[in-house]
Amino acid sequence: MANKTLGISLDGVLRDIHSQFDIIYRKFFINNDSLVKADDNFSYLVSEQTDTNEERIKELITAKINLPVTTYDLMNHYHFDSKEDFDNFFQTYAFEVFGMASQFPRAFDSANRLQAFGKGTDLFDTVLLVKGKDKIAQSTYHFLGKSGCKIENVRHVDTDAEKWNYCDVLIDDSPESFENKPDGKISIKISKEYNAYSTAD
Repeated sequence: MANKTLGISLDGVLRDIHSQFDIIYRKFFINNDSLVKADDNFSYLVSEQTDTNEERIKELITAKINLPVTTYDLMNHYHFDSKEDFDNFFQTYAFEVFGMASQFPRAFDSANRLQAFGKGTDLFDTVLLVKGKDKIAQSTYHFLGKSGCKIENVRHVDTDAEKWNYCDVLIDDSPESFENKPDGKISIKISKEYNAYSTAD
């Protein structure tokens, strides 16, 4: 009988993608000198106007950011003119967001131990599930290298629901994963504000 497979989702479980997204979004849309130090005609102001700049930053934060993140869709919390602009942001700044993100404390120590335990006992195989392709995938390999990831099987998926194609048990934070769990499989939820109403095993 084939071993069961434990799937570990990367984002929200091992990689702290939301904190890094917030940092990069603020860098380019809030604390951007060309936005902060510009007059109404968007002419760059050379003179220092600290008070004005602080007020402008507060205005931009109020207009563009809605925290805390209580839904899984970041477009509900960070302003983009369109879904296309949102997707382009992820591709344009893929390395800054996905490659330079931090891992949750001791996350890969735990994931690596789970894999070692599964192999050592011959009870289960382990697969790391990554949502995102192209530049996101490329940047993810940088992140995995710097984080000390030893998980040997890595799968890239287009949707959270697709993760179930590769595992019998899934550790995740995505409401979509929990909503699409097939019968006979097991979900393990990493609790977040945005998945408070998602049911898991």
